[in-house]
Amino acid sequence: MYSYLYSFIQKLILKKSLNSDAANLLRFTKFQNIIDIGCGESDVHNYFKLDKTRKYFGYELNNYFIKKLRKKYNKKNFFFAKKKIDQINFKKFDPKKTIILLIGIFHHIDDRTIKLFLTKTKKFKIISIDAVILPRQNFITRLLFFLDKGNFIRRLPDYKKIITGFEYKVLRNRYLRFPYDHLMCFKNIKKKDVDKALRVINYR
Repeated sequence: MYSYLYSFIQKLILKKSLNSDAANLLRFTKFQNIIDIGCGESDVHNYFKLDKTRKYFGYELNNYFIKKLRKKYNKKNFFFAKKKIDQINFKKFDPKKTIILLIGIFHHIDDRTIKLFLTKTKKFKIISIDAVILPRQNFITRLLFFLDKGNFIRRLPDYKKIITGFEYKVLRNRYLRFPYDHLMCFKNIKKKDVDKALRVINYR
């Protein structure tokens, strides 16, 4: 029931998918493997077609999504598993050929687990997009933060303190039909490629 409700709410509140920007960035980035942590319904594939020479690894905790994705993407280069971020074996991936997506994930994860993850993935290409608390945000934004199921929506200085060695872009009112701010964090990815990806318009 929650899975159906989640999908409905996503379609209702989004004016642009966070995964659409991630997909645009994939077009400008060299990689062989995608690791999509907390992949949900694997929305990134609505905007980016994976060719047979590349592999996609989607990790998700919701059994409904896992079953649905295995049926939908029943191909040799798609892999789905129920694993938490600290259960993924990153050693089996080549960091130079792998990009990690964390779309709307960090605000569900505590500081210690994030630091452990970053220790394991220092040389990987990484992109994260997540909610961020900024000074003088309006009442609607703060109310939406309060209603969010994530327990770790952070202020910008807190993200920078925990997620070190990254570059950051604040994205104001980009994705939701309501006032809402996000932070894009990226590592081992060229800033000019991120800028190009963000200029592409592909609203749902």
